[in-house]
Amino acid sequence: MVTTRRVNTKKKLKWKNPNWDIGAAIVALIGSALLFISLLSKPSFDVVHQHVVLTQGIVAPAVIMGSVVWAIIEFFTPPSTGIKDLLIRIIPAFIIGALVGGTLGYMYHFGQYVIRPAMSGNIDALWFLIGILVAALAVTWNAAWSDKHGYLGQRGKGFRKFVTRESGTEKGRRGMLFLLIIVIVLLVAAPIGAAIGSAFVSGHDNTAVLSNVSDVQYINSKSGAVPFGSVNGTATFDMPANVSTVYLQTNMTLAELNDYSVSHLVLATSISNYNLTVGTGNMSSFAPLFSVNVHNATSTNITLPTYRLTGIQSSPLVLEFTTSSSVVSVTLQAYGNNGFVTSFGPYQVLQAAYLIGGIIMFASAFLVLSMYDLSLDAITGSFKASRGGK
Repeated sequence: MVTTRRVNTKKKLKWKNPNWDIGAAIVALIGSALLFISLLSKPSFDVVHQHVVLTQGIVAPAVIMGSVVWAIIEFFTPPSTGIKDLLIRIIPAFIIGALVGGTLGYMYHFGQYVIRPAMSGNIDALWFLIGILVAALAVTWNAAWSDKHGYLGQRGKGFRKFVTRESGTEKGRRGMLFLLIIVIVLLVAAPIGAAIGSAFVSGHDNTAVLSNVSDVQYINSKSGAVPFGSVNGTATFDMPANVSTVYLQTNMTLAELNDYSVSHLVLATSISNYNLTVGTGNMSSFAPLFSVNVHNATSTNITLPTYRLTGIQSSPLVLEFTTSSSVVSVTLQAYGNNGFVTSFGPYQVLQAAYLIGGIIMFASAFLVLSMYDLSLDAITGSFKASRGGK
């Protein structure tokens, strides 16, 4: 009797790539997906302590800072030897990054300065946003690649020593330098640009402007259009029955507010207690800019920092007005600059910051990578030699 034996021809596949750990690659893939979602998805808004916050403006910096902290950890630790080492590094990295990045994103208005204008059609802001995305992807994947490499010349079983023109120490030093540049440009390039523009017009932005278009043009509520009368720029109307919120639309657009470097609005009312949310669009597509609660005051000074005016520039300014009063009178006046200095106003200088920031981000995305050799010492030595230095 002849017996046969079934032979298993299947081979167990093993990950043998010496440069990449599959766990680190999976983390990088997840991080990349979060970056695309947080930076390129439609902005969503939340009101936090009367401040309108873009959710993505907190999530995106949190993810980016998580990758940055992970990269820093990889620069100062030996190559990982398994999933345990990877988890010990990525879990605290992304927790710390989420806390620090989310807080800084909120403080520096990252969503308002970068994501909102980019998603509103501002080409310069979109250029900057794409530069941020490319730099963040470079940081994330460089951290994953670094997981299998020892930058500080570590020795031991399974460690791969750098035998290249650029030493591991040099790679780590270069990586740290451009990580710092990426973080600084990410958070402060836009605010600094706006601050420089504000300095140009400071002291020249208190003139009454746009008086011919600041009048209320339409008033709507959930029950339909609200009739009103207008005398010398003051609109007076009766609140509809069972309605506490109305939308007052002006002819002022965000572009006009930026063109005249408007620093603040003054809202005068016949009532002294109400809630006000300033935004754009209309009742059905209202996009909030900021919110205030007014108590015991008939005149309200509304400051307009640049980050509040970065939305769709053709959109008219709309006031979401909530009150329990039955009859309301409203007068709105904008104050800014109507001279030549507006060519160097906050919004105009902000565009230059977007362009410069984007260039720096694209350059840093290349220079932060450790996969290739680039000796900073050799570059600085060549520079000194070209100037006759020793």
